[in-house]
Amino acid sequence: MPAELMPAGPLADDLLDRGRTDADDAHGSGPHWWRWLILLLVVAVIATAVVLLTRRGTSAPAAAAKATATATVVRRDLVVTDSLPGELAFAAAHEVYAGAAGVVTSVAPAGTVLPPGGTLYAVNLEPSVLLTGAVPAYRALDVGAADGPDVQQLEQALTDLRYAADLTVDEHFSDATANAVERWETDLGRADPDGTVALGDVVFGAGPVRVAQVQAAVGSQVQPGTVVVSVTGTGKVVDVELATSKIGTVDVGSTVTVTLPDDTSALGTVTSIGTEQHTDPTDPRSAATVSMVVTLADAAAAAAFDSGSVDVVIEESRVSDALTVPVDALVALAGGGYAVQVVDGAAKQYVAVTVGRIAEGFAQITGQVVAGATVVVPA
Repeated sequence: MPAELMPAGPLADDLLDRGRTDADDAHGSGPHWWRWLILLLVVAVIATAVVLLTRRGTSAPAAAAKATATATVVRRDLVVTDSLPGELAFAAAHEVYAGAAGVVTSVAPAGTVLPPGGTLYAVNLEPSVLLTGAVPAYRALDVGAADGPDVQQLEQALTDLRYAADLTVDEHFSDATANAVERWETDLGRADPDGTVALGDVVFGAGPVRVAQVQAAVGSQVQPGTVVVSVTGTGKVVDVELATSKIGTVDVGSTVTVTLPDDTSALGTVTSIGTEQHTDPTDPRSAATVSMVVTLADAAAAAAFDSGSVDVVIEESRVSDALTVPVDALVALAGGGYAVQVVDGAAKQYVAVTVGRIAEGFAQITGQVVAGATVVVPA
């Protein structure tokens, strides 16, 4: 075997150590009678051991050969991943403010999921109703209101709730709009249905919401701007503190794998990556991070959990169609570098290889080795 393909190992080191010891003894100085005495004692001990072994019919055990197995060289994608800690939560958390002064006479309990048309709370017995819309309620709406997108989303919400079959959905608050509002108010049980939507009568949102926390209990006195409840969306997200050093290894739209509290896995998509950097206030030496949000592809996968710690596995890099062997098949060479022991029938030969990416227990190799070859690995 060429010297450059000679595997490194403890046997060679042992031989070198013994050689150094013998050389040191050969160059010693002073009287040597005591060395002859030690030699005679050693010979006597060995002779006694041989006699005892012979009488017992035993012999010294031979060194056991190291067990080996084989593996096939194959092409595969090598993916380098990283696992990041995250916290499971409901999406789109925000606060809902009172639009009018008075006393809270009812409020939806924490954990309640409300569809559009549901009542979040009531002040002075007047309900504040959730409706679908992107523009927050910021003014009273009636036949004298100027045209605007808030009018259009009100008309669309009334149409969705089947109160406006004869209504044209546009930005104009017409008499038909007022009639639809009055029918809706009557069914809500308002004290004076008048076809006007006052501030505090509606709360516009993206869709169904879940009441996360009640901030103003029944009986509380509130003013416009007082927080009554905190709500979230009904979908699940994972909040991750992404180290700034990993920015660029994952992008908005990247698919990730989330390991849930029960050790099941669910796919997710990175929906936002913040730009504002922050550190742990309790640890001034902590690495800077930005906020990353992952939305689960199937919210039902996490239906059993309102919150909890999870792991988010991101793909940092990938080598496609790499020629690979198990990492254990690599043999360190005495002269540096690596080889694999290729099996060809009864013959075995060390072949030098260049090692590339290592991931998932496999190493990428290049060299005079082809896919389908058989290599030796420890058993």
